[in-house]
Amino acid sequence: MSFFKRLFGKSETPIEKDFTEEEHERDYELKSKGLENVLGKMQNLVGHAIIPFAVGGAVDMYYYPNHIKGTGFATMELLDPDGNGPKKIG
Repeated sequence: MSFFKRLFGKSETPIEKDFTEEEHERDYELKSKGLENVLGKMQNLVGHAIIPFAVGGAVDMYYYPNHIKGTGFATMELLDPDGNGPKKIG
């Protein structure tokens, strides 16, 4: 269990797998590629939440200004590396 979850309380799901750093990195790479296939190249800037999503805060936002008119916004935090989700927000 992560430091933040131990510090701030239990997860909504009774059993939650801890993922390795490698699993999180691979998950990020796959989600990034999938989103860029739909929304174009991601801007090199992430809107990080002050309170992490894993402990009840907002999601991080990724910006995609290069493919559609305007700017697309997306998050990668609603599915875990096993593909479980989407997780409830709020």
